[in-house]
Amino acid sequence: MIVVSIITALALENGVHRYHQNHRAHEAIRNIDAELAANLAEVRSVIKQNQQQIDKTAKMKEILLANIKAGKADKEAVQLAVEGGGGRFGVNMFSPSIQREAWDVAVANQALTYVETERLKHYAMQYANMRDTQQVLANRGTSFMDYTQVANTFSSFELGEIDARSVYRVLTQVNSTHEATNSMLKGLEKLLVEEQEKTAKLTH
Repeated sequence: MIVVSIITALALENGVHRYHQNHRAHEAIRNIDAELAANLAEVRSVIKQNQQQIDKTAKMKEILLANIKAGKADKEAVQLAVEGGGGRFGVNMFSPSIQREAWDVAVANQALTYVETERLKHYAMQYANMRDTQQVLANRGTSFMDYTQVANTFSSFELGEIDARSVYRVLTQVNSTHEATNSMLKGLEKLLVEEQEKTAKLTH
């Protein structure tokens, strides 16, 4: 009777332990899935915002180039381009704020230990690519933008010392930066969609 009681107690203890493991894994999966979905939505939002900037600066470039070729004075040429672009001359850079708290918590409390290997592989792929993309985007301007030139051009514009060709070059740099950023983000978006579709097909 004593032996049977011990075996029964051990079986119950193992059952409770297994229940807690499964509960922790399910909670981690739910939180990570929600976090990844939110990150995907953020990436898509930033792509849209950057595309709006691309369209705006492209329009300004088109108008400005036509004005320069037409021989208009610098101030008039730039003013017409600014008006054509919505009435504002500025540079707006957008990057997604990638969240990883759910993943970090699951690592810290070892919940990922109880998540199936296939699901973990898809999760790790997404977080690794988001991290790498953020690191590249943090330095994205160095490849396309001369920040000294940009700063000087804006300062001159504010002082009324307008050089249409300098403004055109700045707009070109801004557009190149936005296009490179969006190209990278679209690649990330594609990967996130594919990986999240794969995990959605897995049973918890």
